[in-house]
This record gives sequence, structure tokens and C-alpha cells, in this order.
Amino acid sequence: MVPAKRYAPFVAVIAAQLVLVAVAPSKGRVEQAPTFASSTQADGLPGSSGAPVLPGGGSGGTTGTSGGPGAAPGTSGSTGTTGGGGGTTTGRVAAGADTSRCHGAKQFLDFPQAPRCVPHTGNPGATYAGVSATTINLVYFREKDNPVVKGLLQSIGLYSDPKDQQAFISAMEDFINSHYELYGRKVKMSFWQSPCESAPPVDSCMRDDAKALVGSRHPFAVLYDNNTNAPAFFDQLSKLHVINWGGWHFQDSFSTSHRPYHYDVTMGGDYQAQLAGEYFCKKLAGKKARFAGTADLQAKTRKVAVFYPQTQVNTEPAQHLEQLLKGCGTQVVDVPYSPDTATASSQATSQVAQARGAGATTVMYFADPIAPAFGTKAMTSQNWFPEHLLVGSGLIDYDILARLYDAQQWKHAFGPSDTVVYRPLGQQEASITWRAAGRKGNAYNSAELQWGYWATIAAGIQMAGPTLNPGTFEQALLSGSVDTLPFAQSRDPHVSWTHFGSGDYTGVSDAKEAYWDANAISPIDGKAGAYVALNGGRRYRIGDWTRGEPSLPAGI
Repeated sequence: MVPAKRYAPFVAVIAAQLVLVAVAPSKGRVEQAPTFASSTQADGLPGSSGAPVLPGGGSGGTTGTSGGPGAAPGTSGSTGTTGGGGGTTTGRVAAGADTSRCHGAKQFLDFPQAPRCVPHTGNPGATYAGVSATTINLVYFREKDNPVVKGLLQSIGLYSDPKDQQAFISAMEDFINSHYELYGRKVKMSFWQSPCESAPPVDSCMRDDAKALVGSRHPFAVLYDNNTNAPAFFDQLSKLHVINWGGWHFQDSFSTSHRPYHYDVTMGGDYQAQLAGEYFCKKLAGKKARFAGTADLQAKTRKVAVFYPQTQVNTEPAQHLEQLLKGCGTQVVDVPYSPDTATASSQATSQVAQARGAGATTVMYFADPIAPAFGTKAMTSQNWFPEHLLVGSGLIDYDILARLYDAQQWKHAFGPSDTVVYRPLGQQEASITWRAAGRKGNAYNSAELQWGYWATIAAGIQMAGPTLNPGTFEQALLSGSVDTLPFAQSRDPHVSWTHFGSGDYTGVSDAKEAYWDANAISPIDGKAGAYVALNGGRRYRIGDWTRGEPSLPAGI
């Protein structure tokens, strides 16, 4: 039994290679950008008494119009101009403009994340806290290590050493400054080691540390690339009017209620629920559970047990998924759990007994990647071998983590998977940018996630134009001006197509279909045990799933 009390730090420090992020045209109507003054001393900016004024007379942290996550994104982006005097987002470059740093239509070559070319111009000086005429302050946040969690991560080769993270941040600073158009400024990126643990996260500590970070570093944006189920840190930064990234699969309303400050690269929780719910209803609902491990379960019509952490930001998406399943005639067993590893083993025993006793044939973990490590062992000990249907979230679909799960159980795992079809470490974008920044060899083995965030943040800064503030940054992301290649058509299996858009402050919007194969060799580390993509790794968005059960190998 692991004495650490929360699962969040396990994933917080792996920063596993989640996605190769490509920012593509948004899905539809653009939110009007909040109104910001162009001086850091103006009312409404940090250091003053007022909050930024949003459309309709609201203030920073109020709920914006939410029209996106519940519907499938479109394929065409809007045009227009960024708010607050930023650069245009129409894609037109005036004749005679200085595009000497561009490479054709792109700002730089060989990277799906590269934003389109924009002309070099000067800047109006300081435009927001953390943005001067010469610098843009960005901070990477890391919580205090838990020694038990650290040991677990080291045992499977996924521990991210702070020194490796800091070296990568330094390389990304060099890469962004030399490749992106920053209008005469340079990013200044720093590492913040927090005294706060995430095992469990203490809200008061997280809030105090957010205040200390802002008071000391004066950041324009802060990145905390983990799946913490305690949103106090992000809430506090938003209250301080600082852009913040992270959270992983929070309920979609968290971002809209904290606009224009909170964003994440991973899929929003409600959108994730809808994507997984559509998959089940189109392919599996009303049919026998033929991918289960025993004949008695295979003979039964599917009944789904949904396991999820009973926390503020996770409960609503999980219940959204349950309602979708019920809407296509499926019986559902609700299995919330406390994210406390001190009681995880005993919880798993009782939860599995509950799901088994209720007649569930199929399990869906809408959860962190540690819960199945306890749950699958409890299932085998109780001689219960259900289907394991992936929701797509939380890195449960990440090769190395899946090896923690009971092998007899996980041979029956399949379904939506948010992660990409991986390339070897040296061919991943993090390592390519590492070398492009003048470093030798490869980036540390779990740098891909950090790179995905920095690439998106840097593209947003570029496309926000010279007058950089949360309003222009939001408009750049939500307007579709942060675009790259037409992955909506190519569905490159190595790139996840993203679509920040109206009401949608999260990136990944699609998934592949995959199954677990204990004998497949993972390109991540060359070891046995990997997810195998179906249909060539094609990416699917809401509305794309076809009807009919997947074609899985015998024995799945």
C-alpha cells in the first residue's frame, strides 16, 4: 500500500509524452475578446484595484458564453483582428512587410506546431504585467516531490528530475526566442519549485504559493502540466489575473468561468465524456459484452461501471458520461472513489465488489492512471474479468503506465485513446526542438508534454500581436489564428488535432481507436507492452465515430 495520499503527483511529474500538439483552425464563432488597457498601470490590470472588463460588463473570472465543447468543432476558422490593438489574424501579410524570419507561409519549418508567418513589427512597450518592451515572463511550476511517488516513478523510468526539466526549459527559451515572432521581445522562462505537496494538495498552501510566485516572478503566464484534482492553484492565479495552463480534463465550465486566464492542452472533461459516450453508443450499446474475459460476462448485454475520482472538477464530467450512456439505453453503475492512496487498496476491493455485484460487464475508468493499478488487481483477486473500455483520458492509454495494470485484466482493454501514435524519443518534437536549440542528444524521456504546452503558449503569444495581454491572447487562441497544417483532413496519427474555439479553452479534440497488446513493442522505450492503433491511427472527433463494434484480434 502506498502511503502517499493523492494520485495527482504521480502524473504531475511523469509529464509523459502525451501529444504532439498542432493548433488548427477553430470550430466556429469567436468569443469577443475582453477589453484590456494597453498599460500595466491602467485600471483592470494586476497591481490596480479593478478587474479586467469582459463583454457584457462582467469581470475577470465570470462565465463566458459556452457554445463549443458540447458540439463537434467545424473545420473552418474565423477571421478578424485581435483585441486591444494586437496583430491581425486574417492571415494576410501586407506588401513590403518584414517577413525575413519566415519560411514561406510558416514562421519556421519542420514543426507541425509552427504558426503561420506574421511580419516583424515593433511593440508599444509594456502592455501587461509580465510583459515589458523587452521581455515576456513565463514560469514552469513544479510541486514538492513525494518520496514514495518518486520511487514508483523511478521504478518504471518515468521520474522527471528537476534538473532535466530546468535544462529543457532553458532550451525552450532559446528555441522560442529564435523561432517565433515576439515583436522585439524575448521570453524569459524560469522554474519554480514549490514547497507544496500534491499528496494531498493543500489548498491554502497552493494559494499562498501562487501569490508568492506572482509577487516574485511577475509572470505573464504559468504552466503547471499535471492532472491535479485540486484546482485552487489555477483559481488563485486567475484571481490574480495571470494566465495559467494545466489541470487535465477539468469540467469545461472551469475554464469558461475563469476566462480569459485558464487553458489546457488536454481535452476538456465534458468534451471527453461526449467523445467517449458517442463511441460507446454507436459501437457497443445494446450488444453482448463479447470482449470480456469469461463466458458468463460475454453472454450478457453490456452494463457499464464508471469509476471516477469524487472531486469537484472530475465528478461533473463523469456524471455527464453516465447520462450519455443511459441515453442510449445502457444500465450504469456509479463508482466514485476518494483519490487517497492510503485507502486505495481497501477502496478498490469494495468498489469492485459493488460493480461485480451490480452485474456490470464493462468498466470505464474516467480517472487518473493509478486507480486501475489498484482496481485491476482487485478484479483478478475476485475472479471478475470484465471488458475495459478506455475513456481516452488521464494517460491510462500511455504504454508504460498501462504495464502497471493486472495483465489478465488489461488484455481486455480497448477504446478511444487521446494519445498519439508515438515515434521513438529522438524523433519526437521535444528532442527535435532540443537539438534545434543547440543541445546535443535527446530531450529527457518525458519532455514531450512540456514541449506541447510551450509550443501552444508561444504560438498564442505570437498571434496575439504586439499588444500582448490576456484579451489579445484569448482572441488569438479562440479565433483560430493560431493555426498550422490542415490536420482535419490528413488525420496524421502522430499529431493530435486541436481546436481552441468559441467557449473552448482546451486543445486536444480528437482520439484514435486502440487496444492493448502485452506483446507489442512500444516505440517509446522498445519494451513489450503497448497500445496498438486501429485504422492506421486515424483521429476521430465528435460525430466521426462509425457504427459497429471494433475489429479486435481474437482473445481481446
